[in-house]
Amino acid sequence: MPKRYDPAHDDKAMQNSDNQNTMNIPVQPYRDNTQTNVYRRQSPKPVKKLKRNGSQSQMSQTSGSRQQYQGQQPYSQPYQNGQYSGSQPYQGQQQYSQPYPNGQYYSRQYQSQQAAPVYQQQPRQYYGDQYAGSVSPQPTPRYRPQKRRKQKKHKSLAGKIIKRIIFSLLTLIFTVFAMYSCTSLVFISKINKEPTGSRDRTKGAVSRSYVTNVLIIGTDGRSADEQGRSDSMIVVSLNSKTNELTMASFLRDCYVDIPGYGWDKLNASYSYGGAELLMDTIEKNFHIKIDNYVNINFMTFTDIVDAVGGITLSVSDEEAEAINIILQSEVNELMGDDPFDDFLQSGGKLKLNGKQALSYARIRYVGNADFERTSRQREVFSKIIDKVKHSGPIALKNIAGSVFPKLTTNMSTMKMYLLSLRLPFLLGYDMKQLQIPADGTFYGEDVETFDGGYQNVLIVDYDANADLIEDEMYSK
Repeated sequence: MPKRYDPAHDDKAMQNSDNQNTMNIPVQPYRDNTQTNVYRRQSPKPVKKLKRNGSQSQMSQTSGSRQQYQGQQPYSQPYQNGQYSGSQPYQGQQQYSQPYPNGQYYSRQYQSQQAAPVYQQQPRQYYGDQYAGSVSPQPTPRYRPQKRRKQKKHKSLAGKIIKRIIFSLLTLIFTVFAMYSCTSLVFISKINKEPTGSRDRTKGAVSRSYVTNVLIIGTDGRSADEQGRSDSMIVVSLNSKTNELTMASFLRDCYVDIPGYGWDKLNASYSYGGAELLMDTIEKNFHIKIDNYVNINFMTFTDIVDAVGGITLSVSDEEAEAINIILQSEVNELMGDDPFDDFLQSGGKLKLNGKQALSYARIRYVGNADFERTSRQREVFSKIIDKVKHSGPIALKNIAGSVFPKLTTNMSTMKMYLLSLRLPFLLGYDMKQLQIPADGTFYGEDVETFDGGYQNVLIVDYDANADLIEDEMYSK
């Protein structure tokens, strides 16, 4: 039996740096062809990189004592005293290969005290950065730098106060807007609405997106059911470009072409076909587009004036006497009052109530007949608007509550609501007054009526008045 190699007494044993004997762990012996039983150590070759080939990871096999790597972790020791310790696999046991002194090679396994379990090799698959298998190595986690937390900026006390003030103002504005909208819709719902009847529209009538025209029709009807005759016709034009409110009153004696009825006075069109025919007649003769109207009768007019607390006017003695005549002859009887109620003693700067203001607006035979009559009507409307401008929310609420149920219109609820939103701005508009036909654009003439009689009418230059309306109402 050959002698066992003893590293403690053999002169080939290696010395550690601390002069302690250690085991010589040679690599796979290499036999030279020229010298028999002479071992030369082979320099270690670098391990090739893993080739990731589909479903398996393999380590290329190297010469000497290098083992093929399949899921085992190699432990390579560097040179120590000129000898290479080799590369050993770990499978729960440690295998030590020793050469005999006579050149024979044998291996002996030493059972470790705590043998690690032997793992059965399984084919491994590669998915991106991860291995699939029982003994696949865990990928090294990537370093992700932590995001720096933004330091909260300490807001100043003044900034917090300003922010709270702005939030409070926005809350207040929203609350006021909501209350205003709800109130407006409640009052708008009380207005008498009539669907728009058939229209005979005129092509080419002047229309602009920034101008809204509403025809105010004052009738001599005594109730909402009575149509009556159109006593006054005023087109209220709202120009959002110039912030102007223009009141253009049309004289009722204008000799016009009524669609479907021929030539007659302007106020006759309302008697023939109501508000729709009146709007069509104005469109055809004066080339101004009108879509909406508001109808006001005697009772509604007096309620409006009383709701604003009366209006102050400069009344002449002759006008005061005419007011008393109208009060006695029709207005007091209409209201169910004493015939001599609310009589005026004389003229002057007077505050007139609803009945007195209505009588003032109906004066026809003082001054220049219908020309001064329409001028008085525009003056009354302008005074009412001035009183509304200077009225508070409570007064406006009272006005709407007493007046709206007696109005009649063809405007939709949404149309009136949008106009109500513009009301605070409309009250700041500049007011202009316009008479149609304008001075110098008409003359009087007697024409024959249908029954063979004659009536005095106004022959109008319609082209000149159409140009005047366009310049005054549709300017930018």
